[in-house]
Amino acid sequence: MSFSDLHQATRVVVSVSGGKDSIAMLLEVLETVPRELVIAHHQIVLEDWPGTVEYCETICRRLNVPLYCTQASYSGYECLECHHRYLVSCATLSIPWCRACGSRQAKYLRQVESVLDLVEWRQAWPSLSVRFCTSYFKRDNFNSWARAHSQLLGDHPVICLGERALESRGRAKLPMWRERSGLKQGWMHEWRSVLSWRQIEVFQKMRDYQVEPHYCYELQGMTQQDMYETDVEGGPRMSCVMCFLKSPEQLRTGYYTQEGRAVMERALAIETKMGHTIQYGHALAEMLV
Repeated sequence: MSFSDLHQATRVVVSVSGGKDSIAMLLEVLETVPRELVIAHHQIVLEDWPGTVEYCETICRRLNVPLYCTQASYSGYECLECHHRYLVSCATLSIPWCRACGSRQAKYLRQVESVLDLVEWRQAWPSLSVRFCTSYFKRDNFNSWARAHSQLLGDHPVICLGERALESRGRAKLPMWRERSGLKQGWMHEWRSVLSWRQIEVFQKMRDYQVEPHYCYELQGMTQQDMYETDVEGGPRMSCVMCFLKSPEQLRTGYYTQEGRAVMERALAIETKMGHTIQYGHALAEMLV
């Protein structure tokens, strides 16, 4: 199945984070494919700005798009044979086995249900080269949901992702259309419908539909002029409150606002305990001064 065969899609799933790009993508998809094929999926991340799930629900309800929400959860084990520590998705019903030695003799240690749980488990922050937060709580979460809902999705589903080439050098290399990895070969494809868009086009698309952006943009210092009138890339992102990619100014916003304080305080406590800094050479506590 190629992009030219999009009309063959049995279901079009828009991955909605609550951020500007995913909302603009949802609007674009609704203009492009039959509305009855479109559903939305939100991966719940506990370190997102409070109210993000409710924001996605409000937008999808207004647009009359069915929304499915899932939160990844993992059980942590230690192998009794080789003492290797590993995580098993709670969606997996089989007996956990150790990938290091193959033993099924293991003791349960703890649940891992959030990004900060995962940072604490791994004793390290994610990085550009090892973005385990995305793989565990975004990609694998969605793939698990897709397998469980294969009947709903049909023979040729498409997932729409709101990644834009101008956001980073990594995303600039992404294709607009490709097969989804981690699932049955040839079953699902990815479509990045706003890959070539500029940031101002994203905000203007939302304004055309009178959709207010998530409150976190304004909270992090973005003005109406920044959104709709200034054709400049960058600025605040809709991501985890304590995302390692954020600038010190954006991290301080999370810490000194009621909405983000609880997440930031836990991040501080975990970083202090494990000794690995959120950015190379820069501790979170130093950036919040």
